[in-house]
Amino acid sequence: MLPCLALPALLLLSPARAAPAAQGAPTPAGVAAAIQADGAAQALGALDDADTFDTVTDGIAAADPAWLALVPAMGPGLDSDSGPAVAAALALALPQKPRLVLPLLDEATPALDPARVCAHPFMHDEVPDLKGYVRRTRAALRRVRDEGLRAVRDRCLAALGMAKPVP
Repeated sequence: MLPCLALPALLLLSPARAAPAAQGAPTPAGVAAAIQADGAAQALGALDDADTFDTVTDGIAAADPAWLALVPAMGPGLDSDSGPAVAAALALALPQKPRLVLPLLDEATPALDPARVCAHPFMHDEVPDLKGYVRRTRAALRRVRDEGLRAVRDRCLAALGMAKPVP
């Protein structure tokens, strides 16, 4: 009877059970499913633990609509590590697709606050030409004329140092 008890114990300690199989790069659909199933904090923590959170922020920074669409669901799970990374990614996306980024900004979520995102919150050398970035971002924001985006656009322009609102 002893050998029968030893086999299940050995299976529990086998390498296949000790570490999960490699999952590959996250996708927007996979991250959305994880947020829905586990909550934003746990889903983002798992991405960070697996060293795959950069895939998410790279997608946001590239202004990929599928990754940008996840930002509101991510908001409640953003912490002191993931929050600044998402804010910087949104700042990089802002001059590319301001009409997609502006609706995502939310004063109630520190990482998504327009005062933070629009004030070029870069952590490292993401933007080698900061003056050029500011010039491109201001120009992109000035082209946004949607009435529903006017207030957040003006907050962004103020954060960039342009206090005069665009009509």
